[in-house]
Amino acid sequence: MEYLDIDALAPLQRNLASLSGLYLALYGERGNLILPPSNENALLMSLRGAPTARDEYREFLQASMKRALQRSDVSIFKGPGELSHFFMPIRIDTATFLVVGGGVFASSEDRETFLKMPATEYGMSADRQKALAQEVAIRGSSELQSIARALCSIFSLGLRSSYRGAILEKRYRLVKAVFGLLSDVQPEKEPDKLYDIILDMILFLFNVESIAIMVREGSVLKARRTGGRMRDYLSTVTCRISGILSDVIEKQRPLSSDSAMDILRLGFSDKIISFHAFPILSENRVTGALLICNSSVSEEDADIIFDICRMMGGSLRIAELEGTYYRCLKEKEVLNTAATRLIPVKEPDVLYETILDMSVRLTEAEKGSLMLMNEELSCLTVRAAKGINRRLLTDIKVKAGEGVAGWVFKEGVPLVMDDIEKNEWGFPKRHKYRTGSFVSVPLKLGEKIIGVLNLSDKISGEVFSEDDMALISSFASYAVIALERSTYYSLAGHLKALSVTDSLTGLFNRRYFEERFFEELNRSDRHNLAFSLAMIDIDDFKLFNDSEGHLAGDEILKSIAAIAKDCLRVSDVLARFGGEEFAVIMPQTEREEAVLVAERIRRSIKEQIPSTWSFFPRKSITVSIGIATFPYDGKDRKELIRNADKALYMAKMEGKDRTVPWHAKG
Repeated sequence: MEYLDIDALAPLQRNLASLSGLYLALYGERGNLILPPSNENALLMSLRGAPTARDEYREFLQASMKRALQRSDVSIFKGPGELSHFFMPIRIDTATFLVVGGGVFASSEDRETFLKMPATEYGMSADRQKALAQEVAIRGSSELQSIARALCSIFSLGLRSSYRGAILEKRYRLVKAVFGLLSDVQPEKEPDKLYDIILDMILFLFNVESIAIMVREGSVLKARRTGGRMRDYLSTVTCRISGILSDVIEKQRPLSSDSAMDILRLGFSDKIISFHAFPILSENRVTGALLICNSSVSEEDADIIFDICRMMGGSLRIAELEGTYYRCLKEKEVLNTAATRLIPVKEPDVLYETILDMSVRLTEAEKGSLMLMNEELSCLTVRAAKGINRRLLTDIKVKAGEGVAGWVFKEGVPLVMDDIEKNEWGFPKRHKYRTGSFVSVPLKLGEKIIGVLNLSDKISGEVFSEDDMALISSFASYAVIALERSTYYSLAGHLKALSVTDSLTGLFNRRYFEERFFEELNRSDRHNLAFSLAMIDIDDFKLFNDSEGHLAGDEILKSIAAIAKDCLRVSDVLARFGGEEFAVIMPQTEREEAVLVAERIRRSIKEQIPSTWSFFPRKSITVSIGIATFPYDGKDRKELIRNADKALYMAKMEGKDRTVPWHAKG
């Protein structure tokens, strides 16, 4: 893809795939593969590689992508081998991408269904079929959809940053090329030589079909220089200043049309099917127009071409072009500074202060504020302030359309003003400011406006200029990218927390438990330390669920998790091991101390959970606990967990509601 930095996206894809335990791939709108799958499991690779399943998998992908593109949310589809995949469309401006991933079983029934399929259909033996199936995780549809949404939220931020950053880079290089060419223009050149340079530059850089520079003579525009495929025809044209051209002259702004009536009224033949007209200004007066015919011109390119037309101004005002060139160099310096200083900052509060500090320095302002939209409150709130008492701004909430910042946010256009007391919009006076001059620019993320940057009171006492506004607007483009990346890092941290947390109880999950157990085993073995493992199981939990319902059972699980957590030390690790079973890792804890901790948990659960059930035949909720201690009850993972489970089984056999260390019956 022309506007994607694949080298930057690939590490993000690999990290997200590894973090979630799912494979991840990126496709274009037409099904073209942009980033190949990362973190595919062995079963999925075998299915895709099997001759008999290759076509089935390809057809599944094509059909699923076609269906997913019709939606805006995550779609979950079951593919070959009963493996579930998610598909999520991401739309950025006019481009559409598809994030595809998953490759897991949605249920144990899906795994069993796959195992009943003839292994030879997928080019493997029955033993390999079984082995590969056991390696694949089971993620319920709702869990898979939740993870997919989080993954796609983060990945879409990376995509947007890459896509829009590349567009900004392209525009920057185009502007740099334009001003590089204009820097060669010498003041002594004749007007026609300047026009030739401008024509050649626009033909080359913007790939237009035909172009003409028209000079104003009374009520008509006559061709002075032409270029492109229809240069001979355009050299004979004289256009009446009427219709759409009147608007170009009077309003001093570019306009375009593909209306046959507009074209005929201006004096063109049917050879012209569309045109763009840009006014050429000299001392705030339109001296001519640049016409581009039968060509498509984007809004970004039109902005640059209009700037070029402003710089022409006439054959004797080339010196003005030189001044504009130096302003462009200043903008380039601003963008380079923004890239080096803003992009590495990830902490939101630090980033807010950095953006405002750079804005104040660039415009030499005394005061400023950065306001961002608070989606929950539906208003702008102050995130950073300079030269203003921060406490006074804490409670300020500005709705769209209110005051200067609210107006800029609502309209999405920058505003510069010499004196607010003489404004035509009826903005209130600014009693707390030294001057009435200010600049306010919107922070745009694509078509969405996320905040406003406000600057006031130049140190010199002068008013803010259009150049100040243009400079800050350019800087704001990079500031928004930095804000977007900061959001990405925050979401990445959230996803990491989700990947190690049980969604029901809020405790660590089995995956995190296994990692910490392995670390503690190695640490204790290396330093000759003891540690204990407690396995906790709720007594008669199936009976409780059958009599009170699964929702009530979920509440019991959450209550036990909270109570057990309060009974443990900071260094202890409490995890949901599965179903109604919990596990506790107690570092540097001998067997006797572990029993005391387990007993505290057991008694607290029995005493603190109120008896609010209707049909469960027990007076209280109780748990049974089994304990194994390293190194006495086992020196590896399997042995310790097995002996803790055996101790738990003994507690059940001895009447439940008790704690049993393994050595007691060992």
